Amino acid sequence: MDVLIRDAVDADAPVIAELLTQLGYPSTVEDAAARIAEWRESPLSRVVVATLDARVVGVLAFHAIPFFERAGRRGRVVSLVVGEEARGHGIGARLMSFIETEARRLGCEDLELTSSRHRSGAHAFYRNLGFEDACHRSARFVRPLSAPSD
Repeated sequence: MDVLIRDAVDADAPVIAELLTQLGYPSTVEDAAARIAEWRESPLSRVVVATLDARVVGVLAFHAIPFFERAGRRGRVVSLVVGEEARGHGIGARLMSFIETEARRLGCEDLELTSSRHRSGAHAFYRNLGFEDACHRSARFVRPLSAPSD
C-alpha cells in the first residue's frame, strides 16, 4: 500500500467534494475548489490529501490559531475524512501524524478538533491517537450571525 500525503491542488476538488459529502457536508466541485484556493493563501492553513496508489482517498484541513492572551498557537483540525472504501487502513492516522508535525512547525502547543456526538467510531479513533474529550472543561457556544441580537 503506497500512501502519500501532499498538499491539495485544484485538480483534487472533485474527490474532495465527494469526501465532504460522504462526511455529511454536501459540497460541489466549485465549492471545494474555492476552499482549496482560499486556504492555500493562508500561511497558517493547510489542506492535505492522502493518496493511495496515486488516487486521492482522504483529506484533512488544518489551521493554526494564534492565541491572543499569550504567546503560541493552537492547531485546529477543521475537517478530516477518509473515503469509505479506504477506511481501516491507517490513512487517517497518517494524515493526523503529518499534520501534527506541521502543527509543531507552526508553533502550536496542542491540537483540537470537534466531532459530532453520533460519530462513535471517529471518537474511538481520536482517543486511540491520544485525544481526550474535553467538553467537561469548557462549554462551546455557537450563535448564527443571521440571528437578531438581543
